Amino acid sequence: MKNLKHFLPLLGIVACAAGHAQSSVTLFGDVDVGVQYLTHAGSNGGRTIGFQSGNEQPSRFGMVGREDLGDGYTAIFRLESGFSMANGSSDIAGTLFDRYAYVGLDSKRLGTLTAGVQRSILAEQAIDFEPTYVAEYSAGATNYVPVASFSQNNSIKWTSPTYAGISAVAMYGFGQQVAGNFNAGRFSSGALRYQGASLGAVVVYEQSHGTEAAGSDLSSKVDRRVNLALRYAIGDATLFASYTHVSGDLHLSPPGYTYFGGLRYMITPALFVTGEVAHYHTSDNEGQPTWYLTGATYLLSKSTSLYAYAGVLANHGGTSFTLNTYDFNSPGGFNQAGAMIGINHLF
Repeated sequence: MKNLKHFLPLLGIVACAAGHAQSSVTLFGDVDVGVQYLTHAGSNGGRTIGFQSGNEQPSRFGMVGREDLGDGYTAIFRLESGFSMANGSSDIAGTLFDRYAYVGLDSKRLGTLTAGVQRSILAEQAIDFEPTYVAEYSAGATNYVPVASFSQNNSIKWTSPTYAGISAVAMYGFGQQVAGNFNAGRFSSGALRYQGASLGAVVVYEQSHGTEAAGSDLSSKVDRRVNLALRYAIGDATLFASYTHVSGDLHLSPPGYTYFGGLRYMITPALFVTGEVAHYHTSDNEGQPTWYLTGATYLLSKSTSLYAYAGVLANHGGTSFTLNTYDFNSPGGFNQAGAMIGINHLF
């Protein structure tokens, strides 16, 4: 009996260790810094040169976790925050996990269901069909993925299993949850995707309602988007194309349509280049801007890379567009040219 009394605590420790072996939590992040030169960096026509964060990929950190629940089910969570390498501040002041804060269940048979703060379906799908991925010089400058709807609070998302290369995604955001107003900030979206050995394609529908704040109620206004994107791999090259139709009266970006085409080419296993042309055809006389973009990335390792990007924005009557996706200081109708170099490290 004395030996058994010593054995039982040891058995408990082993049982706990076995339980923990089925769970995991991983810390991850991305730090990205560089220098940008930009012409007509404001309506006064001045130029700037300076240090900035998140040029090729957003600087961010977070953690993901999963626990095997048995019978093919897994509990999952993700917490992720964006920040600036220039001054250490959060991307959204006063918000710790502005990019993701969700928990959910994953099943090989039924798909994945998550709830919390999540990226919109268009934001998540678009990066796979963009040659420059999420670089600041990208087709994202057309705002075909609205910055205002990047992240959805109070949201539920379901992603189906993949069958014969085909998968589906559906998402609903409860919005602001204002008493008596079910439309304020409400969001709904769905997508159907195909991924084969060489060809990838996706179609996404997205609808966003306006918000209610400071006595202004825009909840009756709606922004609608339909996006169709393709990519095709040929040897060391991958071709990209995308079209987005924008409609509604909320105007997260002007009604009309945007499209872009691009190329990513692997020169060596460590060096690839990108090229892209994007255009926004507005239907309410807000201009017909065109973006010409190019870039190169050299992999020093699996985690660290050097990059360089250059671009030109031909505004063609536009007054609210910029070359840099996340630079909201419009040149006020001037054309823009810019270049940036930097370093990116994943961990």
